[in-house]
Amino acid sequence: MTSHTNTSTPVNNRPVLQSLELFDPDALSEAVQSSSFEHVQLEHGCFHAQLKHIDLGSLKIDSGCYTRKVIARGEFPSDTVILGCVLDSREEGSINGYRFRQNDIVIFPDGAELDYIQPAATTWCAVQLPVNLLAEIGCTERTPNRIKVLPGNLHLAQLMGYFVNTQISDFSASVTKPSQLHPFTDEDLLDQIKQVLDGYSSEDSITRRPSLHNRMTVIRQFERKVRERIDTVLRIPELCTELGVTNRVLEYLFKEEIGMTPKQYSNLLRLHAARQELVQRNAENLTIKQIARCYGISHLGRFSAAYLRQFGELPSETLRR
Repeated sequence: MTSHTNTSTPVNNRPVLQSLELFDPDALSEAVQSSSFEHVQLEHGCFHAQLKHIDLGSLKIDSGCYTRKVIARGEFPSDTVILGCVLDSREEGSINGYRFRQNDIVIFPDGAELDYIQPAATTWCAVQLPVNLLAEIGCTERTPNRIKVLPGNLHLAQLMGYFVNTQISDFSASVTKPSQLHPFTDEDLLDQIKQVLDGYSSEDSITRRPSLHNRMTVIRQFERKVRERIDTVLRIPELCTELGVTNRVLEYLFKEEIGMTPKQYSNLLRLHAARQELVQRNAENLTIKQIARCYGISHLGRFSAAYLRQFGELPSETLRR
C-alpha cells in the first residue's frame, strides 16, 4: 500500500519532489531512484516507511526511514556514483562488510551492489552523481573503483540532511506560497562532495572486516539457496554441507548478524514470498491455504499466526487491501 503525500513536477528548473509513505517492505524496490532492491523485514510488527525523492537535474537525492529493521540487497544504477550517509540512527548497521555509523560517508562506484542491514528508525540519505558530472568537475580520477567508507564527516552529513529536511520542506510549503521558497541550488552540496572526493585517501577509509564480509557472503549464499527452493522446507544440515560450513558456525553468524537462527530466517523468507503473492494480487484465484502450500507451509493456522506476528496483520487483511 502506497500513499503519495506530495508530488511536484519540474517548473522553471525547480526540483522534482516526491514524498511517499509505504506500508510494505516489498514496495521499497526503488528506494533509491533508478535502482532495484529487495528488502526483508527482520523484526515483528507493522511496517511503515517514509521516502523522499528529489531530482535536481544534475543530482538526484533520496532519503528514507523505516520503523523496522530490514536487510536490503540490490544494485545501484550504472554510470552513477552514490554517496550515502546515515543521518540519524540509534545503533550501527553494516554495509557490504563494513560497520557503518551515523555521519559516516560511504562511496559506491557506479553499478555497485548493496548488502545493507539497517537498524529500525534509521534515517539514511543517498546522493546520485552521474559519471559525466564527476568528469565535468574533475573528480573522475578520485572516484574509487570499489566501495569506500569514510569515518564521520559531520559537515557533509549535515549538508545532506539540510537538503532533505529543510529545503524539501520549504519546497513543499511553497506550492501555495512560492515567495517563501529559498533559492534551491545544488552548488554548495556539490562543492562539499568535490572536497570529500578530492581529499580522501585510502588511509582515511574504514577497513572492511574480512570476518563480517565472509559472514554476509555465507548468509547471501544461504538466502539464494532457500529462494531457489522456496516451495520446500529445507533441512539446515543439508544446507550447511552445500555451503561448506558447520551447523554451529551457521547458527553463530546468523545470530550475530541477523538476530535469528537459520531456520527462522528460512521461514521468514517463505513468509515474505507468500506476502508478496498476496500484495501483488497474483493469487486472486487461489485460497490463502493454497498460497501457503506454494511456499512449503502446510499448516494454515500456524501460517496465519506467524504472518500476523511478523507483519501485524492477517493474510486475509493483506489480500483485502
